[in-house]
Amino acid sequence: MQLLGDGTWVISASDLTALEQCPWRVARIMDEKLNKGVTVPKLEDPMMDLVARLGLEHEARQWALLKDSLHSTLEISFDRDVSGGDAQAWRSNIGLAARQTHLALGSQVDAIFQGVLYQPSLQNTSFPVGFQGFADFLVRGENGWEVWDSKLARSAKDAALIQLAAYVDQLNLLEVPVSPEVRLILGDGTHSIHDVTELLPNYWDARSTLLALMAERQSDPLPVPWADERFVACGTKNCPACLEQIDLNDDLFQIAKIRGAQRSKLRVAGFTTMTDFANASRQEVLRRTSGISPDTVAQLHLQASLQHATLTHPEGTPAWEILSPKILDNIPAPSPGDVFFDFEGDPNYQECDSDGRGRSSLSPGDDAVWFGIEYLFGMWGEGLGQEGFLPLWAETFDEEKSALERFCALMTERHAAHPDMHVYHYAPYERTKLNALVRRHRVEGDRVEWLIKQVLIDLYPVVTKGVAIGLPSYSLKALEPLYFPAGTRTGIAGGGESVAAFVDYVAERDGGRYDDARDIKDGILHYNRIDCVSTQALRDWLLRIRDQGANSTANPGA
Repeated sequence: MQLLGDGTWVISASDLTALEQCPWRVARIMDEKLNKGVTVPKLEDPMMDLVARLGLEHEARQWALLKDSLHSTLEISFDRDVSGGDAQAWRSNIGLAARQTHLALGSQVDAIFQGVLYQPSLQNTSFPVGFQGFADFLVRGENGWEVWDSKLARSAKDAALIQLAAYVDQLNLLEVPVSPEVRLILGDGTHSIHDVTELLPNYWDARSTLLALMAERQSDPLPVPWADERFVACGTKNCPACLEQIDLNDDLFQIAKIRGAQRSKLRVAGFTTMTDFANASRQEVLRRTSGISPDTVAQLHLQASLQHATLTHPEGTPAWEILSPKILDNIPAPSPGDVFFDFEGDPNYQECDSDGRGRSSLSPGDDAVWFGIEYLFGMWGEGLGQEGFLPLWAETFDEEKSALERFCALMTERHAAHPDMHVYHYAPYERTKLNALVRRHRVEGDRVEWLIKQVLIDLYPVVTKGVAIGLPSYSLKALEPLYFPAGTRTGIAGGGESVAAFVDYVAERDGGRYDDARDIKDGILHYNRIDCVSTQALRDWLLRIRDQGANSTANPGA
């Protein structure tokens, strides 16, 4: 949403998406724009930045395909850098682009790229507010203009469909002929077609909800407080506005794996902070809480208690408690043949020909394109590669196929030498992607099935079912204070950074800057190696606490 220099608001379809994700954040952003003395933190996420960049590239490819297939096309020019501080200049700028779009809709042009839709004033509002939209593609169809949008996603999301409905609503106001169908060009090249008459009511409802929120924030001179029940907070790690307040207010959202509905019921029971909940006795928590099963309440209380203990003793290792000795007893005895395995994958990778068309699936009659690549098969174990680390690097789909074949061959050979060996990984990504690679390349089906059924061991369910740990996350990196000294992990900090680094590597390689490309690749390998070593360290830690026996099932943060 945008606040112009004369006090007029302008909303867009993306504001409706933001509202659906987190109403509290939208309310807080309004308060910031109204100068109520608050600042909403910005989320710095290299993966989101990368996705935005790749989305523009996907959009440009689709426009190139449209231009090649149609007789007459037009791109609307609009300078988005004009500041809303000068409301008159801003309106003049967007108004000119909107008029150009309207004229084009009445011409003989077959398609319009980046059509600008602008409604200076919405009707029946208690404050001045307009609407702006930028349609990726407006394509002439048999029954009127069709609204198309390009998205990297591989399935239609509600937010994208509401955006299409918003643009159709604007075209209806212009009284131009509009097709009843809208479509999304998905990241895999497929087209998802929808009846807009089914989408418009959802758009109108969402817009009404947003306008009501905006009117309320306009009339309130004070910023919206945290936990205001009128504006639901999402509490997710992707929302910087929530993350800031969760820590500042010692909120129950800190409790690992807690759900929003569970948090609400605990608040009704009178537990508004994690400290209050953790310090209460188990009997009191069970007596006061309703609407959650006793077992779940007990699990949440234990988790909160352990996290509180960790925070109370920051100088020690995180608190933990064994939940199920039986789960830990199922971990196989270590073998010199054990391998600790971790994929690095770019979910948005595509290979396109000179015409911008993605590489197709091999399935007969399947016009979808291949999407995503596993660019690194990382393995750690005795006798593997250099100093125990063996990376299989893949920069193309053909190399990905070769890496899969080599990985399966290596594991088969290693198992022959060490029949008691296992391949450890953390979370289901590795086995899921191995199955996906078999379907893509049509090789190694039998060996991957054998690996998954008999050799691979996912440590994530072992951890989550066998041990309660006093940390707000059970990701592999979050658990590392249990077994790694501080400062062990250096360089790339997360999977999103690794993906962004791979994209940068490809750009440097294609640009002939091979030294820079090699440095980036070395950073990715270093990151993956630590992940593999961390997986072994976690396995070894689980074995150690199992072997300590029943008398040592808890660590109070010391």
